[in-house]
Amino acid sequence: MALLDFLNVILNLPPLAAILVISIAVSAITTVIYKYTTNQKLLEEIKDDVKKMQAEIRSTKEPERAAQLQKDMMKRSMQQFSSSTKSMLITMIPLFLLFGWMQTHLAYSPLAPGEEFAATAYFAQGTEGNITIAVTEGLGILSNPTQEIKGNKAAWSLKGENEGTYTLSYSFADEIYAQNVFVTDKFTYEDPILSKSKNIKKGSRIERIVISLKSVQPFGNVTFLGWKPGWLATYLIFSIMASMLLKKLLTVH
Repeated sequence: MALLDFLNVILNLPPLAAILVISIAVSAITTVIYKYTTNQKLLEEIKDDVKKMQAEIRSTKEPERAAQLQKDMMKRSMQQFSSSTKSMLITMIPLFLLFGWMQTHLAYSPLAPGEEFAATAYFAQGTEGNITIAVTEGLGILSNPTQEIKGNKAAWSLKGENEGTYTLSYSFADEIYAQNVFVTDKFTYEDPILSKSKNIKKGSRIERIVISLKSVQPFGNVTFLGWKPGWLATYLIFSIMASMLLKKLLTVH
């Protein structure tokens, strides 16, 4: 319950702040787990040994000695990895679950009231025919509900004037698929993609159906050498920085 309350509070923050808070919290938890599930004395010894071997490799003029030192460094590195295995196993599954939650809640910008958006169905190569969309009351279809499949896809323009949850229903041949969309001022949305891995039957000619939600850009229009980090890259940047700082503060090797 406490975790759910924390996550709900997080969703009320701007995406950049939400990702920063999550990164710091997760880094703190994983750093503490790592410290108390590993042999810190052994890891410190390995770290010191590797530094000494690196210095000797740089100074030695004997190729055979350098090669032996490289082998010894590899062995010590494997010891370090083995010592960290328990910590990795403890944190791996929770981290995967967290990434799934973030993908569901922080990857896209929600649809605001009055905002136009597109729904696009993608088909297998060579598919022909028509596909029809129907929507619940309150959601407007700005294009023809029945679209001819051209270039292996068909698309519709839609708009919801008021906040609410709306259902889109797609009819193709003898198949019908439903997809929900949220129109809201809050930071929440439904999964914008129907796919064969989750919703569409395996033998269908439909490959996927996508609602055109905009990907979240946590840094807004700020670019780094022309690159705009998404939610995952932003999380990794903050997480690495937080982990480095926390390891120094907690004296973790």
